[in-house]
Amino acid sequence: MAETVIKGSALSGASPSRLSNGATRAARMSAFGELVGERGKADLVGLCDDGAYYVATNPTPGTGVAGIAAADGFDDTEALLYLRNNATASEGTRIYLDYILLSATAAGTNGTNFSYAMTLDTGAARYASGGSAITPVSPNMQNSDSPSCTLYFGAVVPSTSSTDRLVSHKPLRSVIKVVGDKYLFDFGGSKDTSDMATAGTAICNMRIPCPPVVLGPTDMFLLHEFAASQSVAATYEFEIGFWVR
Repeated sequence: MAETVIKGSALSGASPSRLSNGATRAARMSAFGELVGERGKADLVGLCDDGAYYVATNPTPGTGVAGIAAADGFDDTEALLYLRNNATASEGTRIYLDYILLSATAAGTNGTNFSYAMTLDTGAARYASGGSAITPVSPNMQNSDSPSCTLYFGAVVPSTSSTDRLVSHKPLRSVIKVVGDKYLFDFGGSKDTSDMATAGTAICNMRIPCPPVVLGPTDMFLLHEFAASQSVAATYEFEIGFWVR
């Protein structure tokens, strides 16, 4: 019986371009000839190898970035993190969130009932002022590209909106946060470790499952954190991971 030979194009270490509806091209293969399928959260190494995965952190290891001082309740004009996909509609590139890790380096003052909220929006950029501009980088040293996005972290002031969409929110601690606390927001995750004690002064490490988040062209993601009665900002080291396709 004759052997069937499947031909395709070997991976080049770069993310493939998006196809228009009905378009065709050769199957993708690894450098060893294996067929490559759709890559997502279950294949982060493959996404990194494609040059599609990016990370961003606070600029100086060991030095936290302060949020909004009086973030004492949810407000769509107060955010800790702002991410916008700057791709055009014709490019069609999407950003897929993987995780956000917050590590508390200062607890702030007087805050209780520490909570978070996540909102989405689309259209004109809502960033107004504040925060630190962060440049994502690829953890693949063969990839020197930068994603087409805007990222700010810290005391971010977005413009107000009547079209934003609340997609996740939850109380994290019933008391003021503790230095050393770590909050891992896992997009598309299912395991919640918030059964740890969230009151008292012990360090609390939490993994918070969040819905999958996809940002199309001109879409925005905002992470809000707030604590009742807070008068001095908490500070955080942070890390975010996402891929672009």
